[in-house]
Amino acid sequence: MAYFNKLSSNAATFADLMNGFGVVTVMNAKIYEFDKSVMNNTAEGIRDAFAAKEALAEIDTLKVANVTVEGPDKTITGGQYSNPLIKYGKSARLEMQDALGSAKAIEAFGGSINEYEEETFEKVAAMHITEDFASAKTIIGDSFFIDRKSGQQVKVNVVFYQVQPDSIFNLTQDAEGDATVFDMNADLLVTEIKMNDAANTVHGVFYSIIPAATKVSE
Repeated sequence: MAYFNKLSSNAATFADLMNGFGVVTVMNAKIYEFDKSVMNNTAEGIRDAFAAKEALAEIDTLKVANVTVEGPDKTITGGQYSNPLIKYGKSARLEMQDALGSAKAIEAFGGSINEYEEETFEKVAAMHITEDFASAKTIIGDSFFIDRKSGQQVKVNVVFYQVQPDSIFNLTQDAEGDATVFDMNADLLVTEIKMNDAANTVHGVFYSIIPAATKVSE
């Protein structure tokens, strides 16, 4: 017998969320090899295309995942008071800290080389920290924001299209201090995607926050 509750009948939508939202927790992240061929699409289309691929690594133990945007790179001023007339150029960074080390995540993001017991690349036999730099990645984040009006959790996906890892892995060993965290930082590159409008307008973006897809969240 099915019962009823207010969670489903009065569920907050993504549109409701955008009128006032709180960010209270980190995302779970799936890391994929960047694939330029699927970028000529909308945010949802790109998200779904990567969901059909096998992730290089999955992280569900993040402590923080911060995105910072800085700019402008150039400012044109003029007039009697030398007011800013045009501003141009931004840069974006993704800074993540993982509570637990993951050999596959470090290989995908930290520039290490793993050796595996089998060709399935499942069982790690050794992890080697190298001078190599990891290639560009795509990250699909799965999280929830809090709707201001209802207080409900609304599931979202955060799509980082083109992430260029720093490929720096630091190992801290301290018997008396706090447990070590694993930094995974990167630059976010501008990627042109299609807007979901009638004209499929193309625009450059760092990342997108969109309604979560069930198959990505599972």
